[in-house]
Amino acid sequence: MNKTFKEVLIIIGISIVLGLTYNFFSDKPIPLFQQKKSNLFVSDSVLFGGLQKSDTVLPKENTLVIKDSVKKIKKDSINIKKDSIKSVISDDGILAISYKQVVKLLGRNDVVFIDARNPENYLKAHIGKAINIFPYEPNDAHIGKIASLSRYKTYVVYCDGGTCDLSHEVIKIMIDFGFKRIFLFSGGWEEWMKYHQL
Repeated sequence: MNKTFKEVLIIIGISIVLGLTYNFFSDKPIPLFQQKKSNLFVSDSVLFGGLQKSDTVLPKENTLVIKDSVKKIKKDSINIKKDSIKSVISDDGILAISYKQVVKLLGRNDVVFIDARNPENYLKAHIGKAINIFPYEPNDAHIGKIASLSRYKTYVVYCDGGTCDLSHEVIKIMIDFGFKRIFLFSGGWEEWMKYHQL
């Protein structure tokens, strides 16, 4: 019994060492510790700079491409006032917005909210007139939904918030499809519920 226990411990120890070594040399290593997500957001001038008060957005005049947004973010971040929200692009190139900015965008015809949570949670409740695009739908149904969206609107994508990455998955697919004005509500449903108890 004692010999078997030692052998099990040796096998577990070797497995841990091999796993950590593989993870260390991997192209996309799994983080050993959960990293806290940044609380910095896109400035209002970047967010609202391409939006007009009209119901439609004209593609050539008002659509900002990511490169222009990055330039504008760098320019705006130099002249930040104390009360303004700092501009940031996350590590994966996704532009984040705050709860206050989400509230300002609600009800606009040129802004579409996308709920990336699973359909069951979406049916229970969602933000405004959000549409549901769950990135792990059977038969890749989410691809057809994304392909059918207008390229000339602004999109705000959210999921549960916190450690939920479903919204990131949807945004990455949208970027691959050529969408330009996509923003992440990083607080997601969790932050929304702090202010809007059902």
